[in-house]
Amino acid sequence: MELTDIPRLIRYGRELANPAIASAREFLIPQGDAFSSSSFAGNTRRYHGLYVNRERIILSSLHETINGISLLPGWWGERSPDDSIRHILSAQMYPVSQEISVGKALVTRTIDLHQGLSIRWEVNGTADMVIRPLMTDRSMHNLNSEHQIEVRPVQGGYDWNGYQFRCTLPFIEEYQQYFNARYPKEADRGYDDTEDLISPGFFAGTGMNEVIELEVFPSGLYTLRDSPKGSSSDLLIRASQLCLRNGGILAGYHWFHQEWGRDTFISMPGLLLAGGRYREAEDTFRKFLRHRRGGLIPNRYPDTFNSADGSLWLFWALFHYLQTHHDSPFIDEITPDLESLITSYPETEITSMEHDLISVSPCSTWMDTPSTPREGRPVEVNALWVLALEVCEYLEIGVPVSSKQVRRSFYTFWNEDAGCLYDVRDPDDGSVRPNQLIALALGLMPFDEGRQALDLIQKTLLTPYGLRSLAPTEPGYHGRYAGDPSYHNGMVWPWLMAWYMDALIQYGEQPRQISRVLHPLWQYFLTDGAGMLPEIFDGDFPFAPKGTICQAWSIAELIRGRNTILSLINPQGVE
Repeated sequence: MELTDIPRLIRYGRELANPAIASAREFLIPQGDAFSSSSFAGNTRRYHGLYVNRERIILSSLHETINGISLLPGWWGERSPDDSIRHILSAQMYPVSQEISVGKALVTRTIDLHQGLSIRWEVNGTADMVIRPLMTDRSMHNLNSEHQIEVRPVQGGYDWNGYQFRCTLPFIEEYQQYFNARYPKEADRGYDDTEDLISPGFFAGTGMNEVIELEVFPSGLYTLRDSPKGSSSDLLIRASQLCLRNGGILAGYHWFHQEWGRDTFISMPGLLLAGGRYREAEDTFRKFLRHRRGGLIPNRYPDTFNSADGSLWLFWALFHYLQTHHDSPFIDEITPDLESLITSYPETEITSMEHDLISVSPCSTWMDTPSTPREGRPVEVNALWVLALEVCEYLEIGVPVSSKQVRRSFYTFWNEDAGCLYDVRDPDDGSVRPNQLIALALGLMPFDEGRQALDLIQKTLLTPYGLRSLAPTEPGYHGRYAGDPSYHNGMVWPWLMAWYMDALIQYGEQPRQISRVLHPLWQYFLTDGAGMLPEIFDGDFPFAPKGTICQAWSIAELIRGRNTILSLINPQGVE
């Protein structure tokens, strides 16, 4: 499938009868502060839930019985979902729907989200339905088996903990507890993986060639039936909107449900600017500049300042904004803040300048775990420092040092013995890592050195789905995800692929040749990724996805990389 091909739907078939495949096919439907997420086999994570609002799981899942056939999803103690998923004939995204064969009926179940959750069962034939909500009310980050249940009957259903559950079938109150709901992906990550769920009763009735609907919504809303429903038919547009909420960019689903400065400005070109959402981008610039502290913008918005590179990524995003809006009045508006930011940046509690280059405190770059402290002068921080100075000089903003001086000093990053750039200078770290791609993409090395470094990167770091964070030949390399020690020491990061492509362009590779690099990641996005990209993949074959299932900068940089290549291949415009 070519980069120009964007199907409207992602379709699956009878392969979903295999629990390993069904559990790997996860979906995510976000809407404001709420989302719906699970897999076609049922919940595999503590973060899964059919209705999650304000980071609290309200409706975990449903136990449906149709024509006497139990369709209990998920894992319960030693029980697997094999008996329920074998009835799935096909599925599609988005919207998320499944065709289920149960007895003499064909039932299509569709999940959608607007102001609340809507689940529709389109019945072809006759279906005796029992729909039992399996509920909890907990933070999505913590499991809970202690529940208090107070159900208040309302028309069409019941009210529980400030949420209404209404169905076109009658509600029958019958409390039941479901023990040992198990989430296998939590066990894989080394976390607690078992909890109990509760059900206050069930909705029951017979459907004959009709539509049955269940709605879950905050009690302040009367009904959702007249609300518009449906997801974008353009998967790329939908992907660009996944991590946008109330004017901000969320770092990722499920557990990075916050706005982070670094992630925001890495993601802005792909998620906002590529879609022409300039007003939202301007509001984002304003928000982070308004909350800056000296030369630092917040890392975790609004008041955590531990990112040495966040301010520089803001200038990177501004560089892209200026490509089309260089004469915008908005630039004049923020110029005083930009000047204060750039002049204060070399003198913060975590950054300093020596010999024109920036030194940083431990664990303040994007590789921020104790296993990769990177104290000293990181290569990508100083490459972005050059870019930030050049942007300010273009805008005629006063800078603490000229970009030309820093460019001359930057050549000290060349490691002749290794044939690539040092990852950190002073103290020197010659580990082969992908951070040097930022410098290569910005053209900070002469042609011969750049080509030599790219050859080494291609041999040691490049995978079908991104760049390894450490070469397998280096001490400390991890090929499989094993927590923080492996996070930046071998795991594959998809967001770096666009930078690799930029570097290839910078050093003379042909666009059509470069486009082949992106094909596997693009294919993953359109198939296994279900219109999303994860945070990381394993460093060793078969490169299993790990971390968050939907990472903002992974998606953003796929969009930016794709658009960059298509604009070179087809200068008339990108689809």
